[in-house]
Amino acid sequence: MTEAMEFLRAGAAALQRGDRAGAERRVVRALALVPGHGEGWNILGVLAVSAGDPAGGEARFRRASACAPENPAYARSQAECLKRQGRADRAAALLAGAVRCGVLSPDLACDLGDLRLHTRDIGAATVLYRLALVLAPGHVRSQNNMAEALGKAERPDAAADAFARLAVLRGTGAAWGAAGAALLAAWRQDEARAALRRAAALDPSTAEHWANLGFAGLGRHAVALAEAAFDRALRLSPGMDTARAGRGTLRMLAGRLRDGAADYEARLSLPTFTPPRFYSRPVWDGRVQPGRTLLIHADRGYGDAIQFIRYAPLLRAQGMRVVFHGPEGLLDLFRASELVDDLSGLDGPPPAHDVQIPIMSLIHRMGTDLDSVPAAVPYLRAPDTAVRRWADRLGGLTGVKAGLVWHGSVAFPYHHQRSPGLEAVLPLTGVSGVTTVLLQVANGRADLERHTPLGPFLDLGTQLRDFADTAAAIQALDIVISPCTAVAHLAGALGKPVAVLLDQGAEWRWMCGRVDSPWYPTARLYRQAVFGDWTEPVERLRRDLAALKEPLQDRP
Repeated sequence: MTEAMEFLRAGAAALQRGDRAGAERRVVRALALVPGHGEGWNILGVLAVSAGDPAGGEARFRRASACAPENPAYARSQAECLKRQGRADRAAALLAGAVRCGVLSPDLACDLGDLRLHTRDIGAATVLYRLALVLAPGHVRSQNNMAEALGKAERPDAAADAFARLAVLRGTGAAWGAAGAALLAAWRQDEARAALRRAAALDPSTAEHWANLGFAGLGRHAVALAEAAFDRALRLSPGMDTARAGRGTLRMLAGRLRDGAADYEARLSLPTFTPPRFYSRPVWDGRVQPGRTLLIHADRGYGDAIQFIRYAPLLRAQGMRVVFHGPEGLLDLFRASELVDDLSGLDGPPPAHDVQIPIMSLIHRMGTDLDSVPAAVPYLRAPDTAVRRWADRLGGLTGVKAGLVWHGSVAFPYHHQRSPGLEAVLPLTGVSGVTTVLLQVANGRADLERHTPLGPFLDLGTQLRDFADTAAAIQALDIVISPCTAVAHLAGALGKPVAVLLDQGAEWRWMCGRVDSPWYPTARLYRQAVFGDWTEPVERLRRDLAALKEPLQDRP
């Protein structure tokens, strides 16, 4: 046995020197003396793998595991060889079997988690990463891989927590930057800002840290901090379109529309803003050319289309022919409003055209600034038949008729932040002399299973087929109450009084600190004073609603 150990030590030393032939010769002699020595077979496995022979390595690591089944390192090495041969399922089965037999280590659990993640079994992967962290709370690889798995599972809060723990373990600028980015994705801007400040302090030359710090400030309307961060990112990386688009958003938020809209054009190079359809005609450069046909296309939020379609009649008045390609739900409304010369839905081809433009780019191409916002309302109107139908339907309601929405589309990641939910706005439904008309459709309707309006109400949510229907219903109301949703834009575009409930980090279009809107003269804005707390703006709005003693449309 002593002689065999001497050969093994000599073989290991030769391997460290890079003398593979010498290492193999000595280990083979050791195994001739003691065939059941697991470490001998392990060294031969390492030699085989280093020679590019994973199959040979797997056979030798299998022998090592048979000699010392309690050693998790041998099972891990065998599994790695199987994985290199494209046999990931067999590798996962091997490691799972080792775990069932009580052969366990943080590294083995993490390896098995990686294999489960490779097969998209994210639930099993996270369980295994957590097991590794129970065995070794500071196991960095497991913490990192679990964070990434949670991100892939679209669990942003859990992923952000995992990346934050990883940043504490690693302490590097890159780790704090990843934590800040994950916290941003979870819309936890205050925590993100703290993490990103640490990232920027540790690694001030990385533009991404500064850009994300800008977005964290933008999400809290910290204008000076955010602009300085975006500027720093662009000095470090002048071609960073993410930072340029972010700075554009910030400048528009601050009321600098012309400069901001120019920067915001950088969004068009980002995957998030790439239109799902390719438009082959040239992008309109802003020059009005009478007789030419401009296609305006809208493929993102309904609110964007409603807000910026206002430019179409201005261009038609200057001699251009304007056509629209956008969501089916807007077509009847836009047709009745006589805004464009032709229109079609996104499921079909666009109308014939000479030049084209995304609808959000009109603010830039038209050179709009704060003192030149085209604010004349109404510029939308519902179809006459729908107007008559809904006027008859709602005509019998008593008192002030207040339309209510409490939840926006879940297609956008900030919906939790901007949508108060029905419970938060219930005080608005119990105001004396007010009948609440529920206009909520889609996701927010689930709230009605848990809460009931406090006073008289009529629920129209299941009867509104499209925006033409919704517009007709709104025209029969006195006021509309909504967070930042397409319905808020619709009410404003119809010239109807609209109370807009805004979170503390509301979108740029509502600007910063204002109680009015340059885009919608009939809008009044009710902003959160404390992030996440709707109590105070809802109470202010409740008092204002109570002051409406008679239906607005009956006033002289």
